[in-house]
Amino acid sequence: MTELLEARNMDARTAALCGMVLEAHGSILIAAEQPHSGKTTTLTALLDFLPNDVRRIFLRGWVETFDYLKQTAPERTILLGNELSSHLPVYLWGPKAVQVFETLRKGYALGSTLHADSADEAIAQLTGELGVAPGDLARVDLLMVMRVYATIGGQYARRVVSLHRLTPRDGTGLRLLPLVEHREATDEHEHDEDAEVELVAKRRHEDIDVVAAELERRTEFLCDLLQTRRREIPDVRAALAEYRGEATLIDMRGDPTL
Repeated sequence: MTELLEARNMDARTAALCGMVLEAHGSILIAAEQPHSGKTTTLTALLDFLPNDVRRIFLRGWVETFDYLKQTAPERTILLGNELSSHLPVYLWGPKAVQVFETLRKGYALGSTLHADSADEAIAQLTGELGVAPGDLARVDLLMVMRVYATIGGQYARRVVSLHRLTPRDGTGLRLLPLVEHREATDEHEHDEDAEVELVAKRRHEDIDVVAAELERRTEFLCDLLQTRRREIPDVRAALAEYRGEATLIDMRGDPTL
């Protein structure tokens, strides 16, 4: 995560916001049109904010059997999909992808990626082309959009260009509420702080003032990690666990997030 912050892919408040939502059993989708935009890398980094007791279920694309429905507690389980598309058998698309969104009604959280260049395009793709019910998609808290830019020096810069909250509208519709927007001219991220705090307060069932203060503390904490140049993944994971008051998990062989 600190490497993403150092590269200015997002600012510390955006990372803190996403971390608090995921920690509170929220869901996130990360979209980008271009390949190598950082979707999967960003999602993997954000998973380090999850509490230790959250079980991760890696969805199996075309061969998904949904056995996890009988083997997991929804309120302590996050479903992880490589990508929402039909490009490869390990990706999710079609009726099985729709069924995954339907299982969110039971209380599961979801993290996945897709190819789209804007929040509106992502919503149109998922509800129109794929056929996810707007009410089911509205159970996803955050929709992040990323882009990659070529720099004058011949390198590439990746940026979170928008972050929206998804909410139901009129019972069966879907509404996009902007939380974060990247200003290309200044290379800064602008925040709707009231909307951010409202989302986290709802997920955490806490008072607005308490959440606002905690979001500020977490932002400062991530800035401190960045300033002290703590870049190694195990070190950052340990720091995040310590912040939560938890022990660092022992690395498990075969953990695809390592």
